[in-house]
Amino acid sequence: MKKTLFDTEFQRLTTEMVEVAFEYIGFNKEEVDGIYIYGSMEQGIFFYNVFYKINHQLVKKEKVNDVLTNKVDDSDKIIRALLSFGGEALMDLSDVFTDDSREVPTLLKMVYRPKTGGFNCDILYDPQYSDHETKTNTEGFNDWFNQEKQQQNN
Repeated sequence: MKKTLFDTEFQRLTTEMVEVAFEYIGFNKEEVDGIYIYGSMEQGIFFYNVFYKINHQLVKKEKVNDVLTNKVDDSDKIIRALLSFGGEALMDLSDVFTDDSREVPTLLKMVYRPKTGGFNCDILYDPQYSDHETKTNTEGFNDWFNQEKQQQNN
């Protein structure tokens, strides 16, 4: 099966989004069970965020040092850089879909498991926020975090 330019660029950009999130926690394969990446691309608004499963505990990026043995630089400057890079990758990904005359997804939910190399990417195309008066990207991210946390506790 021939790999298209679209496939190559999609893989490159999703890999970059994972790598920047993995770099943030120091490429720590020993403690990190999962990296959860949320990428929203709806109505020209791009939103990238990430949370982690570290030492069997789900934490948002601001709280990784609460559970990591090997602490990382979690300064506002580093977090802003993480989110900015991820947002730029989402914009580039949107262009890849558009350039290939494909519908741009509204949401990507990616999970990378460093210990096994496992990767999953759920792609949604239905409106997530634009058809709601009050729902926001941040709420969608928090909902996913809370769903994963609830599943972990069951």
